[in-house]
Amino acid sequence: MNARLDVADEQLWPQNVEVVWFEDPDDQANTDVDAALGEAVGRGDRPPVVRVWRSARRLGIGVSRKDVATPAGQQAAERLRALGLTVVVRQTGGTAVPQGPGVVNVSYIFPRPAAATTDAYFRLLCAPLMAWLGTWDLNAETGPLPGSYCDGQYNILVNGQKLVGTAQAWRGGLAGIQSTRPGYILAHACLVVDADMTVCSEHINRFYEWAGQDYRVVPETATTLRALLGPRLPAPGVSGAGLWAAEELVRFYQMKLQRARLRSVQRGS
Repeated sequence: MNARLDVADEQLWPQNVEVVWFEDPDDQANTDVDAALGEAVGRGDRPPVVRVWRSARRLGIGVSRKDVATPAGQQAAERLRALGLTVVVRQTGGTAVPQGPGVVNVSYIFPRPAAATTDAYFRLLCAPLMAWLGTWDLNAETGPLPGSYCDGQYNILVNGQKLVGTAQAWRGGLAGIQSTRPGYILAHACLVVDADMTVCSEHINRFYEWAGQDYRVVPETATTLRALLGPRLPAPGVSGAGLWAAEELVRFYQMKLQRARLRSVQRGS
């Protein structure tokens, strides 16, 4: 399945969206930044955001609130932390995803409109990332992949393996309405640039085993940008690869938005 954008999808891009690269040194606070930005966007206190950010400084997993809603889930998270792993609670739903210095996240934080669908925002999230991968001659598509981490209809797959996970969260009412929970949409992508997916899968499976859940992932369903590009990845080491990918994505989105604004001006003239 290809996440191609139609005219209606393109119109979901806010006119004044900003591309930001912001990271908090605290791993959980780094994850929670999306919610704080979302509330500000929903109130109209700041422009909509495409946020690029690297994941946890140490290897670990990101779980959903549902994953740690039970005492068993909380205990499983603490057991992983006791092993020196990072466990953060994500702002979006789904099952656990890899985290670490070789993982880069892209968050769209947009006002909640009067009419839109989750599918439209997934296409809006996936299409640019697939275009960016195409600049590296990687032919990506979207679709489900049983056995993959946080499986869904909008996994980004390359050569039949999962490279990017996606998820969404819709909060509050319509944007701009005064309420205790102003409305915004968080569409989130998790790109594994450089990590040992066998080890990452073991961490995810151990969490669910300790939490008393049957869910398991299959390591062979996942790939990384390092595995796909090999020596073409111009960044040594896990941290270097994550830094490189974050910088490249910031430049890519900035150029995309500049082109979109130019087209808007040309249409207006």
